[in-house]
Amino acid sequence: MDSLTAGIILILLQVCIALVMAGVFFAAPTEKCTRYWALAGSYIALGVLIAILNSRHPRSFVLLSGGGLIMAGLIYQWHGILAFYKKQAPKWSWLICLAFLVSLGLALHLNVPMAERSILFSVFTLLLHILSFRAVWQGQNGPPQTFVQRLVQGAILLLMIGNVLKLWIAGVQICEAIPATRTTFDVVTTYVIPAAGTVLFSIGLLLLYFERTIEENRHLATHDELSKLLNRRAIVAAGERELDLSIRLQRSLTVAFIDIDLFKHFNDEFGHAAGDTVLAEVAAILQKTCRSIDLVGRYGGEEFLVILPGVDLNGAALIGQRLINAVRDYRFLGEHPVTISAGLATLPLDGNCSWAQLIRRADAALYEAKDMGRNRFCV
Repeated sequence: MDSLTAGIILILLQVCIALVMAGVFFAAPTEKCTRYWALAGSYIALGVLIAILNSRHPRSFVLLSGGGLIMAGLIYQWHGILAFYKKQAPKWSWLICLAFLVSLGLALHLNVPMAERSILFSVFTLLLHILSFRAVWQGQNGPPQTFVQRLVQGAILLLMIGNVLKLWIAGVQICEAIPATRTTFDVVTTYVIPAAGTVLFSIGLLLLYFERTIEENRHLATHDELSKLLNRRAIVAAGERELDLSIRLQRSLTVAFIDIDLFKHFNDEFGHAAGDTVLAEVAAILQKTCRSIDLVGRYGGEEFLVILPGVDLNGAALIGQRLINAVRDYRFLGEHPVTISAGLATLPLDGNCSWAQLIRRADAALYEAKDMGRNRFCV
């Protein structure tokens, strides 16, 4: 493949990637990462177009423009990864682009040969790829766990290898005074590896974004947005599974119905936003107080349901008291006491109990706790 054909293919790939990234941005305009990636695709595509068209009769200003656009695109790519992982881009990041432009401008002013300028470009490109790789690694908190995460890191590594090879070629040309001819190896290193790496990297970023979107939607389908607990459908489904498992294994099981006492008072006196805060903070207390194997969900309104596998009648009393005490110590806005009432029901020893019956018994125990003055539990 000759360099002109390879260059045209690289330009077309960059333009297609820019259009795809722009489409993703328009589909999710509120996402900062998609905006950065759309800008990155556009800048890199335009920079590559300028660089390749200018290669026949290079002009200093055009070289600076093309190189600067590519560097800006790589910086936006890095910023998009940081935004994806909810991290702030460092304030000094644009100094990299400035340092590149100053260095390239000085090299052009001193008529530095193309091999040395290639080293300069490859060093800055490699630096930005290393920063992107580091952002992905830190964002995932260690080694990649999914295929998409491995794909993104593998694509960045391919781009880094391409830059290292470019540095090696330029070094050989300088040391042995070899003219910068376009051999097959040069074409592969200059065009094919960057094209493959860029396509894989861009596709990986999009898949990473869609993977997170799918996971968030799956989470929202089973969790309550306000309390962050399992929603009613999920906690009931989980409770029915635990009941079937407990009956089959002849294991103890307890369910707890919990209600925030006088919750309407908080809404009336402080507003619904305050009521939402109380709900969220009580939910966090319940989640923290329960064991890791327990299942906590928001049943509806100010009611919560807790599934306690392996807990018998004696254990139910201990857990009921622990939950009451944990919320009793909480103060809304640091001064207003909040209490709960709880009704707990355990699976009979013979296992002869349906989910609906177990829930009714827990609900009846809750009403008994309310009738006895609230801020207490009944089993």
